[in-house]
Amino acid sequence: MKNPKVSICIPAYKQVDYLKRCLDSIKNQTHTDYEAVISDDSPNDDIKNLIAQYSDLPIVYHKNPEALGSPENWNQAMRLASGEYIKIMHHDDWFASSSSLQQYVELLDKHPEAIFGFSACNDIGTLNQTIPHHSANFQLKRLRKEPDILALGNFIGAPSVTIFRNHLNIFFDKQLIWFVDIEFYIRLLRKQPDFAYTSKELVYIGRNENQISNQCKNNKDLKKKEKKYFFSKLDIKYGIFYAKCYKIMRSLRKKVENV
Repeated sequence: MKNPKVSICIPAYKQVDYLKRCLDSIKNQTHTDYEAVISDDSPNDDIKNLIAQYSDLPIVYHKNPEALGSPENWNQAMRLASGEYIKIMHHDDWFASSSSLQQYVELLDKHPEAIFGFSACNDIGTLNQTIPHHSANFQLKRLRKEPDILALGNFIGAPSVTIFRNHLNIFFDKQLIWFVDIEFYIRLLRKQPDFAYTSKELVYIGRNENQISNQCKNNKDLKKKEKKYFFSKLDIKYGIFYAKCYKIMRSLRKKVENV
C-alpha cells in the first residue's frame, strides 16, 4: 500500500476528553491523505476504547507495555510513522480549521528546500482565554542565520505547531523536559537552516494544570540542571550579557513593528 502523505503523531496519556477533541478536529480535515499514529502511555484502556469509536479514521494505535513518559512517548509515535511528513499533535491540542492540515502539508510541498515548517497558533488558557502566538519578522530572519537564537526564547512554540520531513533520524532528547522542544528545533535547523512559516493560526494549543510544562515552570533546580546539560550538549555560547541585549532588541523591534 502507498504510504500516506503525512503522519499525525499523537502521544496520548489519559485525558480522553482532550483526545476526543483532537480526533474530532482531525476527522474534519479536508486533507485526507494521512494516518493518525497514537502512542498510548495510559495505565488503562480508556484511550483504546475511545479510538474504537473512530473506526472510519486511518488510525495506527500502539499501547506501550510500560509507560515511556515524556518525551519518549512522542518519539515512539514518530518511530511508528510511515508518512512522508510528520505532524506532531499533542492530545490536548487541536486543529483550528478544516483546512489546517492541508496548509501544513503545503508548507513543505511548496518549499522543497525546507525540512521543517511551523505556524502561528492560538493558546487557549485555563480560563478559555485566547492568546495569539506569532513569530516576529526579525525573529524569523535571525533564525535562518542562527538557529541557536532559540536558546534565548522559544518563539516557534509547542511541537504541535510544527511539521517536518520523516526519516531524518532526529528525535526528542529523553534527558530533557523543559528545554526539550527548543533543543529539538535547534538540531533540526542546524541540519538544514531553511524552514517554512505561516502567520496563519492553524492550531489551538490547550493549556491545563496537568501539563508537564506547568509542573516544571517553578522547578528552579530542574531548569538549572537542564540548562547546563542543554548548553553543554549543543555548545551554545550565549552569556548573560548577550541575553539581556537580545531581550532589549526584541522589545524595541516589537514596538517598531506595531507602529
